[in-house]
Amino acid sequence: MIPSLLIEAAIVGPMRRSPGRTLLAVLAIALGVALGLAIYLINRSAADEISLAARSLYGLADLAVEGGSEGFDEDLYPMVARVPGVSVASPVVEVEAKLVGERGALTLIGLDGFRSQLLQPAFAAAIVSGGADERGAADDESEQDTTGAFDARTILLSATAARELQLERGEFVEFQVGVQRERLRVSGVLPPAALQEFGGVVDIATAQWVFGRLGKLSRINLRLATGTSPEQVRAALTSILPASVKVTTPGEASDDALRLSRAYRSNLTALALVALFTGGFFVYSTQSLAALRRRREFAVMHAIGVTRSQQLLLMLSGSVIVGVLGAAIGIVLGVMIANLGLSALGADLGAGYFRGLAPGLNVHIAEIAVFSLLGIGVAVAGALRPALDAARVPTASALKAGDITSGEIRPHGWTVLTLTVLAAIAVSLPPIAGLPLPGFVAIALLLIACVIAMPSVVRFVLRHAPRSSHIPYEIAIAQISGTARYATLSVSSIIVSFSLMVSMAIMVTSFRDSLDQWTQKVLPADLYVRVGYVGQSAFLDEGLAESMSRVPGVDHVAYSRFARAQLSADRPALTVIARTLDRERPDEALWMMSTAATDVPEGSLPVWISEAAADLFAISPGDQIELTLGGKTVAASVRGVWRDYEHQNGAVVMDRNDYLALTGDRAINTVWFWLEESADIAAIGNAIRDLLPPGTEHDLRTPREIRALSLAAFDRTFAITYLLELVAVTIGLFGIAAGISAQVLARRSEFGALRHLGFTRRQVAGMLAIEGSVLGTLGVVVGLLAGAVISLILIYVVNRQSFHWSMDLHAPLGLLAGLSAALIGAAALIAVVSGRQAMGGEVVRAVREDW
Repeated sequence: MIPSLLIEAAIVGPMRRSPGRTLLAVLAIALGVALGLAIYLINRSAADEISLAARSLYGLADLAVEGGSEGFDEDLYPMVARVPGVSVASPVVEVEAKLVGERGALTLIGLDGFRSQLLQPAFAAAIVSGGADERGAADDESEQDTTGAFDARTILLSATAARELQLERGEFVEFQVGVQRERLRVSGVLPPAALQEFGGVVDIATAQWVFGRLGKLSRINLRLATGTSPEQVRAALTSILPASVKVTTPGEASDDALRLSRAYRSNLTALALVALFTGGFFVYSTQSLAALRRRREFAVMHAIGVTRSQQLLLMLSGSVIVGVLGAAIGIVLGVMIANLGLSALGADLGAGYFRGLAPGLNVHIAEIAVFSLLGIGVAVAGALRPALDAARVPTASALKAGDITSGEIRPHGWTVLTLTVLAAIAVSLPPIAGLPLPGFVAIALLLIACVIAMPSVVRFVLRHAPRSSHIPYEIAIAQISGTARYATLSVSSIIVSFSLMVSMAIMVTSFRDSLDQWTQKVLPADLYVRVGYVGQSAFLDEGLAESMSRVPGVDHVAYSRFARAQLSADRPALTVIARTLDRERPDEALWMMSTAATDVPEGSLPVWISEAAADLFAISPGDQIELTLGGKTVAASVRGVWRDYEHQNGAVVMDRNDYLALTGDRAINTVWFWLEESADIAAIGNAIRDLLPPGTEHDLRTPREIRALSLAAFDRTFAITYLLELVAVTIGLFGIAAGISAQVLARRSEFGALRHLGFTRRQVAGMLAIEGSVLGTLGVVVGLLAGAVISLILIYVVNRQSFHWSMDLHAPLGLLAGLSAALIGAAALIAVVSGRQAMGGEVVRAVREDW
């Protein structure tokens, strides 16, 4: 049992004597915990909502038969319904219906009102109640439609869609099918539990007839008979289904819905924990310097009977208090930030993954406990090494007067080399569960190696520093060189935070510049008009598109159509881009990364795949693949791999003539216009709009406008990244402020001696400014070098494994130079201000302390 008086002297007293540094340590841990918890809560809330949304589409189904992007023939329905063990089979048609007057599409679920009652009772209840309301209203108003809530021209909206579209029962919602408008009346709003996503429910005949899906189904939801083995039913279904149709479960469908955003969410969580990682280094530096200042205090405690184990326990207990306080504040801040983030940026934090998703924030006790333990653990881990070092100091030497900042430097060369080799091994490892976890481990190992090597680096650099007759300069260099082990503790947190900031700045700049160059490469035309996108109901018919090519001032045009193709039944569909293409020179329209050296095999279709598709399916140029497109299986030869920043699940480009021959689909989504040299682009744009039916939803833009929109979306997506960088650097500044000030305040006797030798306050301040500048410069230089290496890991390992996108290396030299100068200036200023505080008392008293 440790006496309370000793606890007061060893824990509470030091905290009370240096409240500023204690507060900064608490804030460092709090910021790390807050950001980590906030990002986690937002991600988990979004994931829960997506899972509920996916699950709501299946109701009480046990299995589902799903087709590819084009669906499957409805003649399969009776075959599936007759499979032994299937109790209920409910057919579904799913349509991405383009909204008129709104960006994006509404997910329409076409159901058989009778068959779906047994699988989706929430839908059935809404249909029955809506129909009753409508019939009641019809008794009062004879002109009211009396065909019920689920007829050929009505729709039941989800609560999310009704809220976002600001529609109520009895109002109309308009969709674009091709270039024509189709109008459906809102017969009711579904309860939130019935349909979670941004969508609506219509009669299956409406979905097939109005949206051009005659004879097609998207899915059949199945309820199995009691006691039936799902595995046996699954095997029976697989034996009768074509290769393009798969059997899945609602849980697997939820996983597919989450897979697209998983890498983005995981990387954000890792970046948030970087702040906590930096806070751990801040605790390490401040606790090391605090232990150094209290060497005599510890020696006195040893002399009165305190064991080294008790001293170690006391120091770690102080860190536990810091961790508890930081975690408590961080939990509160984290919940507040999560609430603000969901309301201001949405569930995807501005990335655009979850349209219309508005999850509520639910905080679980287990999550609070985990992040609290994480904050406490980081604080204890940061203090463990200083506490062990302090416990090992001999009592006799600690009681002697002398320079308390001195310390023998041990090279730790083998430790640094081992960490570096382990980092290199981690970089070469494949992703774990599709996530670049080895890359993040490599980054952490490199940062730890840099901090361990820093004292030796400082000693080596200062030994070769230029000499000068300027006495304050010589004293400053000698002081840092003699106390390199502890002098660099004050900049360890800035090394960590600055290197991470440098790496993120280089990665983001490289990504942004590469995106900019990519848009210029893949947008060679002068003007573009787009109607609809992948899987949407809106498109241009071929005749209308050809009439646009005859507009005066247009030199020539090209067409493209978006569709989907299955390369594997177990993977999400690829986006098909069927476009007018010169097979011999695909690099004129695509950013080619590699091409096939062999000729196209006879009977194979030439295609070009994106980097994401190449990585996800392990495909190389020259490989033969089989695509399921338009219900047909097609043999294709991969002629090259091209850079793509738009389709995360992968894309495949083919010549439009080949696409027409395979599918007969003559619809067009985009027309590319090359204009005559003297053409008036505004007049041509007006002429094109005049050809479209009134009210047709379309995008007509120049390459410059598309480029600006792309970069704006990029900046919005990475806004949270900039915030995380700022927090990490702020914690680093906390570290340099606390570290340098602690070291300077511990040298009062030295300043007293210098004043007795004739040094003026200005000379002492100049000496401290030089020390701060040198330490800041060393920290910045090491941070720049480490950040450059880490940026290569982020660009070529983490980013590639997360999103399967390559990019060219670009460094923001101006930004990095400005931040470097600011940090060096901050280090010098902090040293000078701390020196003035240390010299505030009588200098004779400072010298007398050692006598």
